[in-house]
Amino acid sequence: MSVRSAQAQAAIIARTTGTPARGPAKEEVRKEPAKPGTGKSSASPGAASSKSAGGSKGAGAKGLQNQDGMESGGAVGAQAGGSAGLPDKREPQARGKFDLLQGESTHSKAPAQGTPARENAPAVAPELSREKKADDRERSNTARQALEGRAKLQAALAQRIQAGMLDVLGRLTKFLKSPGRLGVVNLTLVLSESAITYELWKEPSSVPARRERMAQTLGVPTNADDATLLKELMGIVHQAFVDYQASKPGRETRAQYEEVLQAYDKAGVLPIVPGHDTGPMLADLAQLKMTHDESFSRSLLVDPLLLAVGLNPDEGSDTQVMIAGLTVAQLGTLVAHMRRLNPRLTNKQVRQILLNASTDLKTMGRKLLGNFEVEQVQHMARQLLKLQAVEQLYV
Repeated sequence: MSVRSAQAQAAIIARTTGTPARGPAKEEVRKEPAKPGTGKSSASPGAASSKSAGGSKGAGAKGLQNQDGMESGGAVGAQAGGSAGLPDKREPQARGKFDLLQGESTHSKAPAQGTPARENAPAVAPELSREKKADDRERSNTARQALEGRAKLQAALAQRIQAGMLDVLGRLTKFLKSPGRLGVVNLTLVLSESAITYELWKEPSSVPARRERMAQTLGVPTNADDATLLKELMGIVHQAFVDYQASKPGRETRAQYEEVLQAYDKAGVLPIVPGHDTGPMLADLAQLKMTHDESFSRSLLVDPLLLAVGLNPDEGSDTQVMIAGLTVAQLGTLVAHMRRLNPRLTNKQVRQILLNASTDLKTMGRKLLGNFEVEQVQHMARQLLKLQAVEQLYV
């Protein structure tokens, strides 16, 4: 059917029913749906003549607007629940700003192949979170095991020091029951930080499995060098000695030790002990080029009531006599000879004679006890005997 015949039929219907013709207006609206202002009014003569129609025109225009809106892309209004689906002129601009806020382009959506990456992103995050939690748990367990290992090691060291002191007490008490005639007893035992450290370091220094276990116990990386591991071990042993001497068992044992030494002093028997440990631990430290304090190798058995062998002449004091230059056996032999020369010598007199012989009268500094000093000691013992004899005669 042609356009003219359609217009003629519309005119006939309009004259018959009195209703304005709308066919051409509708066609024009559908032809140009995107032009501005088409939703407001129609450009057809039918629309102009409809001004006299009042309510009929309003209903018809509203129906056309609804139809045009749904057909010309009013999806936003439909999704929002609006009754009219006319396209909003501000919609492209507003949606473009929203897309920019979300990081999307205002012209096109992300390609379809990007969707799997977005879907996998949330799955990767929980996996990383689980790995982080697992690492945190592992570090926490390692730290807890290190603390437990240190605590167990500290307890074992305290027991080891206590056992060493009790062993010395037992030996001294047993010998005091039959001291003999020499007036001297040599005690070669050493209870020092260096000696205890070597007991712990001996196997790990040569067995890799034991070394790894010690590193885990101390909380040190297993790939750490020997100097780092040994330094950590030395610190723990030192703290164990400090804690033991301050503890109640340590104080009680020390008091018993001094009581036994006082009994030796009354019996006229002088104990001689090494003042320091000179064992393989010091050689290992020298090989690793590690330094240490003098207290690291000093024996816990050193006491003013006995005689100790020092490493250097300057060691010791007027009350704590330490003799350098002789071994424990050599010093014991010298003391025994002094007592044979002068049986009336007390332990205090023996210590004083040795202190005088190892002191330089010109500089008042200490010196090693050599052959000349040994002869001087023997001479002093004889002179003291003469003085004692004279004193005995005049008393």
